[in-house]
Amino acid sequence: MPNIFSTPEELKQWAIELANSCGGAKVYKSKILAKANPEKANKLLEQFAVDYNDQVVQANQETDNTVMFQGKDIELEEE
Repeated sequence: MPNIFSTPEELKQWAIELANSCGGAKVYKSKILAKANPEKANKLLEQFAVDYNDQVVQANQETDNTVMFQGKDIELEEE
């Protein structure tokens, strides 16, 4: 599987697959063309990264007292 950030098309296909895996209304790729909006794409990707990181930290805190920070496991002090 190629890196989803290698081309805009790869990212778009990944996003469609993700949206469809969530259930509900199915997302289709259409022939209607729209201009790219890099600023909005960057904001959405940044939101994804921040929210994903928060979710990972929360999951780590629920399972043990370590979190990953800049590629390293850090032991949290107990209160």
